[in-house]
Amino acid sequence: MTRNGMIIADLIDARILTELHKTGSFAGAARALRLPSTTVSRRVARMEDRTGLRLFERTSRRVQITEAGEVAARHAAQMLVEAETAEVSLDHLRGKPSGIVAVSTPVIFGQSILAPVAAQFLKQYTDCALEIDLSDQHVNLIEDRFDVVVRIGPPESEEIIVKHLGVVFAGLYRAASAPKPQNVKDLREAPLGLLHPGAAPTPELHLTSVNGAEKTLAASPALVAMNPWLLRDAAIESDLIVVLPDIVAAPAVTSGKLVRVLPDWYARRAPVHLAFTSRRFMRPAVRAFVDHAFATIPPHLKV
Repeated sequence: MTRNGMIIADLIDARILTELHKTGSFAGAARALRLPSTTVSRRVARMEDRTGLRLFERTSRRVQITEAGEVAARHAAQMLVEAETAEVSLDHLRGKPSGIVAVSTPVIFGQSILAPVAAQFLKQYTDCALEIDLSDQHVNLIEDRFDVVVRIGPPESEEIIVKHLGVVFAGLYRAASAPKPQNVKDLREAPLGLLHPGAAPTPELHLTSVNGAEKTLAASPALVAMNPWLLRDAAIESDLIVVLPDIVAAPAVTSGKLVRVLPDWYARRAPVHLAFTSRRFMRPAVRAFVDHAFATIPPHLKV
């Protein structure tokens, strides 16, 4: 710093100082930098005005650098090295995907789907690492410093890019060996397991049909839990009818342990989105994960 601010205003000043130090000639520096000689002279004069010191002594034959000029030239050379280092680092970031990708996802979605997605990504991009935060708390993509956030439900912000991945459903499931209800009214007499963080004063079961009809039943649940795997395993071992996300129930259905009951009705339907800040200036590692997510997650969902 000087009494009037920075001696070297920008990288052009830095290059001029280093070339003048090397060539000892305004004309030579101008040719090397492909700048008009008048531009070189004017910029040196401005640097001298800012520092209040003479940087170069001029004669008709040669330019001699002063002690102040030597100091300024050393700082200029350091600036150019740092700028080159930064450019190399940025080129690296723009090139092969590498580094950490920070991802936030709701707990059930992350535990149900993201393990194979993450494993495939890390196998393909060996220079990348993932930091996955499983949380049902709302996170702010920018303030909480996440690269990618999975959103369940309607998009919450117009300031970020939100792309649709598919839809998650929750349905009614029961052990394959247990009797099956024939209609919604039969649920009033059945032992229920609800996916809920806690029992409400008057628990209710909200159902929507594939045709858009809605029904709400007053419920006296035998089991309430926010852990769908607990509900799933309890249903397998009892005659409970439980509310489960389809993505959690699927393995037990495939193995024949559970069946979907009243398949024309579901307990929840919610869109799934991937949110991120920008594709244009996205790090290659983040871009690679976003593209990978769009290729691997939708097959698990109803799109």
